[in-house]
Amino acid sequence: MTSPEVDQIERTDMTRRDALRLGGGLAALLLGAGTHHAHAAAQDSTPSTPTAPVGVSMQPMGAGQLASAPGLELTLRRTTLAPGGRLPAHSHPGALVIFVEAGAFGYTALGGTVHLARAAVVGTPAPAEAMPMGTEVILNPGDWLFVEDPQDDIRNAGPDDVVLLVAGLTRVGEPFTTFMGDMEMETTPAS
Repeated sequence: MTSPEVDQIERTDMTRRDALRLGGGLAALLLGAGTHHAHAAAQDSTPSTPTAPVGVSMQPMGAGQLASAPGLELTLRRTTLAPGGRLPAHSHPGALVIFVEAGAFGYTALGGTVHLARAAVVGTPAPAEAMPMGTEVILNPGDWLFVEDPQDDIRNAGPDDVVLLVAGLTRVGEPFTTFMGDMEMETTPAS
């Protein structure tokens, strides 16, 4: 137990102002150290191409195995890419029809066979165009692609969600999407 005089000395030894200065100085020191480490880490890192999906969701809408084509499965998916969303270089094990329901869809063909059809003028079917390999093409609502054994890179090229309807005729038992580095994104077909 301390006497009132000692207790008074201990309490007034460091004023509130001194405590605030000390606390502020420690906070600045800690923040400065954290900033220095974050800055050093940022300088050490090198920008890289993403190898995983960003801002992408796939919703299975239906699926079935064909009696007339054993070993193949027909699926329908709704894929949504949020603004800034991307599905980096990947492949699919069959043939797809990709219909752009909404948004500005950036599509880069990296391999396979790809045909593009732009939204038709009322009453006039649009002729299919061959897609250039390695060059991004922007598709808009109503545009669609037919791709066979595709290898591609896709992204949302606009400020709103991209919504795609994807019909796939793919081999049973293979992942629907395979990314570089053997990362797989599978979606379970709807019953």
